[in-house]
Amino acid sequence: MKNGYILVALAILALAGCSGFQLDTLLPKTAAVARPDVVIFKAEPSRVERGSVTRLRWDVNGAETITIDHGIGRVGGLGNIQITPSEITAYNLTAVNGGGTVVSSVIINVVPVVVKPASLPAAPPASSSMTPSNVPAGLLPKLNDNEEYVFYKGAVMVGACNQYIVLRNNPSAKNPAWADLKAFLKADQTDRLAYIAGKFTCGDFAEILHNNAEAAGIRSAIVAVELKPDSLAEGVIYHSLDAFETTDHGLMYIDDTSSSQGYYADKEVNVVVGDDYAAVSIFQQPGQMLTWPSMGKIMAIDVFQW
Repeated sequence: MKNGYILVALAILALAGCSGFQLDTLLPKTAAVARPDVVIFKAEPSRVERGSVTRLRWDVNGAETITIDHGIGRVGGLGNIQITPSEITAYNLTAVNGGGTVVSSVIINVVPVVVKPASLPAAPPASSSMTPSNVPAGLLPKLNDNEEYVFYKGAVMVGACNQYIVLRNNPSAKNPAWADLKAFLKADQTDRLAYIAGKFTCGDFAEILHNNAEAAGIRSAIVAVELKPDSLAEGVIYHSLDAFETTDHGLMYIDDTSSSQGYYADKEVNVVVGDDYAAVSIFQQPGQMLTWPSMGKIMAIDVFQW
C-alpha cells in the first residue's frame, strides 16, 4: 500500500511537470513594443522677434497619444501649428504607447524688438562676428530689466543681420556642473542652425546659446575674441562664443557656431591669448573631426560679459 501511495504521488508530480511545460510552450509570446519614434519636432524659425509668429512641426511614428504643452494639447502623428510665444519658451512633445514614453523639446528664442530710430546712423555691415555700432549708448532703445546690450569700447554690438545683440539674463541662473552643462548642450538646438554669411554668424549663435542657457537656469557669459589666421597678412578677425563657470571643471568656453548645413557643432575651446583657437567637438558624430582646424592665433579677448 505504501508503494501505491508513492506511485500515485510520482504520477501527480509527473503530470504537474508535464502540464507546466505544455503551458509554457503553447501560450503565445508577447513581443516587446518599441517606444514611439519622434522623427521631427522643431520650430521654423526657432528665433523670432517678440510679437512675431513661428510654426511648430512634428512627425511621430508608433504613438498611441501625442500631446504638446503650453495649451496645444493632443495632436496627430504628423502636423504643424502656428504659435506666437511672448518670451523664450521650451515646448515639449510627449509621445506615448505600450512600450513607453518619449519626450522631445524645442526652445524658441524670443528676442525683443529693437528698432533703430531713423535719425541715428546705421551700424556698419558685420563680417563674421559681433561688430561695434556707432550709435551712442544713451540713444539706444530701452530694454526690459533683465535684458542688456553688449558693449565693446563704449560701442554697442550688432550681429551679422545688423540687429543689436541683446542678452536676456535670468536672476535665478546658477553656475552648472559640467555634466549638467553637457546635458543642456546636447538638448539645445542652437548648433543645428545654419551659418549664413552676412545674415547669421557667430555673434548670433553666441547670443542665442547665452539666452537659451539663462532660460534653462544656467549662468552664461558672451565672449568676443580677436584672431589672427596665418592666411591673413594684416589685421585680425573677430569671433564670438560663450563661457560658463562650472562648479567642478572651472571656466569653460563653448563655441556653438555651425556650418552652412547646420550641424552638431557643440565645441569646447581653451581660450588663452597667444594660443591657437582650436575647438574640440563635445559630441563627436560619425565622420566628424574631433579637433576642428585652428581659426588663428588668439590675439585678445575683447568682450567678456555675463
